[in-house]
Amino acid sequence: MRNQLALACVPTPLGEVGLAAGEHGLVAVCLGGDIERLLSGGLCRRRDHGKGRHHPWQVLEQACAELVEYLLSAREKFDTPLDLSCGSEFQRAVWRRLQRLKFGSVTTYAELADGSGHKGATRAVGNAVGANPLPIFVPCHRVLAAGRKLGGFSGGLDRKRKLLRLEGVKWK
Repeated sequence: MRNQLALACVPTPLGEVGLAAGEHGLVAVCLGGDIERLLSGGLCRRRDHGKGRHHPWQVLEQACAELVEYLLSAREKFDTPLDLSCGSEFQRAVWRRLQRLKFGSVTTYAELADGSGHKGATRAVGNAVGANPLPIFVPCHRVLAAGRKLGGFSGGLDRKRKLLRLEGVKWK
């Protein structure tokens, strides 16, 4: 089972969502379904090679079920184990901060930088948000641009609008 990845593509109202899970947790989510592109880019390479405690197919099954529940407005928080080892220490700190954003709440890149202890590092925080390997599970769609404007999203602005509407968020 070492280094085994389980892959799935789930049809959703957002289009196909590709998911990849390993023995350390969910490693990648691709909005648009092109999980093979993500994997070929080396996204799922862990920095440490210790044996994980999860079975990849069980993680994948849990992630798929929770994703469907979320999209049906039956779930506000994810319990799937996540493997964020592919990021730098700085990126992981930003992603952990994103995980603390509650369903239906939003922040800005500047607020996220300040709250992460990196006041003034708005651009670096924006780059970390854009590099998030687990959109939706690590809710980068909840980050707005200055002035509470929609801003960008790696999964496309149409998907970001749908996710924010699902959570009852209004923006400028």
